[in-house]
Amino acid sequence: MAISKNVTISEIAKQAHVSTATVSRIINKTGYVKPETTRKVIQAISDFGLTPKDFHITEIDSNTNSILVCLPDFRNPFYADVIDGIQKAATSRGFRTFYYEASDYKNALNEYENIMEQNNFSGLLLVHNIFDKEKLGRLRLKYPIVMCSEHCNVPEISFVSIDDIYSSQIAINYLLSVGRNKIALVNSMLTNAYAKYREKGFLEALSKAGLVPNNDWIMHISNIDFDIAVSVISALLKEQEHPDAFYCVSDVYGAAAIKAIQNCNLRVPEDIAVIGFDNIDLAKMVVPSLTTISQPKMQMGHQSCELLLNLIENPSSPTQHILLNTELIVRDST
Repeated sequence: MAISKNVTISEIAKQAHVSTATVSRIINKTGYVKPETTRKVIQAISDFGLTPKDFHITEIDSNTNSILVCLPDFRNPFYADVIDGIQKAATSRGFRTFYYEASDYKNALNEYENIMEQNNFSGLLLVHNIFDKEKLGRLRLKYPIVMCSEHCNVPEISFVSIDDIYSSQIAINYLLSVGRNKIALVNSMLTNAYAKYREKGFLEALSKAGLVPNNDWIMHISNIDFDIAVSVISALLKEQEHPDAFYCVSDVYGAAAIKAIQNCNLRVPEDIAVIGFDNIDLAKMVVPSLTTISQPKMQMGHQSCELLLNLIENPSSPTQHILLNTELIVRDST
């Protein structure tokens, strides 16, 4: 993108020892750039014999000390601790957080871009999967962006997440170790990256054990919704043959599996074992209590927010791809 006939953003960025994204943010006055960085870029422009006035650049501090946090579903209890971690990190650094749920998931980035422009947010924290990687790549040139929990393997975008494939293998291997080999999967839609990876781990663990999955026992539910999950699982249990274990990619689904099994006059774990994912408070509340894969939700939110704030304050911060450890929490449902 040329800013004059002879000088490009890349040349100015090289002269100022900053990224092209930083120069773009200063020229377009979008997002936050530290005052000293702004002065370096203005000086670089001057070194080319140009002036800030040529591009309507001022030294006005555009920092709103506010970030936009975008989530897929406020109703999912998984996000409570994630939000808590984000909030603690932002508050400790003097930033305000604004939370938003996209009305159109597939076109979310267009929606976010408009919100960013209208409100002059300093950065964007994405807590869901992104379909349009090209659009995401373009957007990161305008704003600092970090992903939390979900990620889409864009090399230039930092994220904090877990290894969903390995975590699923832990869950399935545990069920196999307690004598269960007719295992059903209760999953969300494969448009969610975590659902795709957790299903891959499920299939790989079964294959390694020499087991062939029953495709009729792999369920995809559109929302993290207890009642819908109870209905779907109940329908499966009415079939002549039923699983001896359910692996659920959410503790909400796990609680629904326990309810459905009990409604069919079957016992947990004697007849059917159940394992969930996330280790939300609900896992300890259901009877029997739910075995689950615990992921560090608060740490995930806190660390991803820290990465974003570092990028806002220092645009040359290196990209980081961080996978946090998970843990199997064994309770009464297995």
